[in-house]
Amino acid sequence: MNKADLITELADRMGGDHQLATEALENTLDIIVRAVASGESITIMGFGIFEKRARAARVARNPHTGESIPVPPTYSPAFRPGQYFKSVVQGTETLPEGRLAAKRSSSHQAFGGLRANGVDHRENVVGSAVAGSAQR
Repeated sequence: MNKADLITELADRMGGDHQLATEALENTLDIIVRAVASGESITIMGFGIFEKRARAARVARNPHTGESIPVPPTYSPAFRPGQYFKSVVQGTETLPEGRLAAKRSSSHQAFGGLRANGVDHRENVVGSAVAGSAQR
């Protein structure tokens, strides 16, 4: 699945509003990138943690000449999946029917208030940022 496929799937779940789904995904990714770049970690309970990791300075070798090359310390983005996500991928947990898969924790139900058909949950968003975007 690529970004366009993800947007299409998100739009289908949000009542077919492709523009709203695009804005939601792009803004979510922007928030994650900016937060991690500034050194913050983002924890999504039941899903995982996005964080910035430091890589220590090291000495590498040029494979052609064998010459030692000092490599300065760097940072890289990292993702650590949550326990529930790991369990679903390993097959020890099953995905719930009729509700979202991203759970808050093992003792909570999934996020959002999905209808029986699993589509419209936008009115449950506090502050109605999603609804405001839909009115544009």
